[in-house]
Amino acid sequence: MATVPKERWEAANEGEQAHTDKWLETKPKSVGVGLGQVTRERAARYGFNYASWKRSVENAIATNYRQMEKFGRTVSGLLSVPVSVRVTADNGTDLRFRLAGGSRKAHVNDGVISDEDFAAENRDASLPAGDVSVAPVEDSAKGTIVSNVRIPQMGKLIEGLAWTFENGRVTDFTAKKNLNLAQTGWESGTGGKDVLGAFALGLNAKAKSGFLQNNIPAGSVTIGIGDNRGLDGTNKSSYGFYAFHSSATVEIAGKTVIEQGRWVV
Repeated sequence: MATVPKERWEAANEGEQAHTDKWLETKPKSVGVGLGQVTRERAARYGFNYASWKRSVENAIATNYRQMEKFGRTVSGLLSVPVSVRVTADNGTDLRFRLAGGSRKAHVNDGVISDEDFAAENRDASLPAGDVSVAPVEDSAKGTIVSNVRIPQMGKLIEGLAWTFENGRVTDFTAKKNLNLAQTGWESGTGGKDVLGAFALGLNAKAKSGFLQNNIPAGSVTIGIGDNRGLDGTNKSSYGFYAFHSSATVEIAGKTVIEQGRWVV
C-alpha cells in the first residue's frame, strides 16, 4: 500500500465520498470484527509480535460487556454537555477545546447495539469494542496534541504525529517518522480537512495500545481532524485522520477524569 502513488489514493478518497454520503443518509447496522485483521503477514509488515497481538485482541474481545456498557453511559454523560476539555501530557501535549452538548450526544461503542442506540441512530458496533466519541465544537481547539502511540498506516508506522491548533484549525502538522502517510489525501482534501473533528475516550480495560485498535484501551485519548458527520458534527471533508495518546491527563469542566492514562471517575 505504501508504494501506491498518492494520486491513486486521492482518486480513491474522492470516489468514496458517494459511499460515505449514502451511509450517513441510511445509517445501516454495521459490525467490525477486529480479529480478522490479525494475520501473520500484517504482523510481519508492522513488526508486531503475532502471538502477543492475537492474544491482546482476544483478551479485549473477552472483556466484561455489562460493566463496559454501564461505564460507557457515565462517560457519555460527561461528553454530552457544553463544557470545556483540556488534554495534557509530558510529551508536549496541551490541547483545549469545548464540547457542544445539546443535540450532539456522545456515541458509545460498547459492543452492543441496544434499543437506546437505535433510538439515537447509533447503529455501529465492533469487536473488540470500547470507546465513547463525540464531535466537539469545531472552531474551539487551541494548543497541541502529540501522539505517543505509533500509528499503523499502509504497512508502516507513523511516529510522533503532532497537530497544533488555532481557532479549531491545524496550523502545524508534523511527525517524527512517515509524515507523508498521515497526509495521504491532505493536499487534495476538500472541506474542513484541517478542522477539529472528533474526541474519544477509551473504555476497554483489557485492551492494549500499540497495535491497530489504539482508540479503545481504557483511559486512552483520541483526537480526530476532518469529516465528523458520522458523529453528528457539521464538518464535511474528503480527509480524516486520528492521533492517539495512551497516558494523557484529561480534565472535563475543570475536573480530572483521566490521570496519566487511568480513569479516576
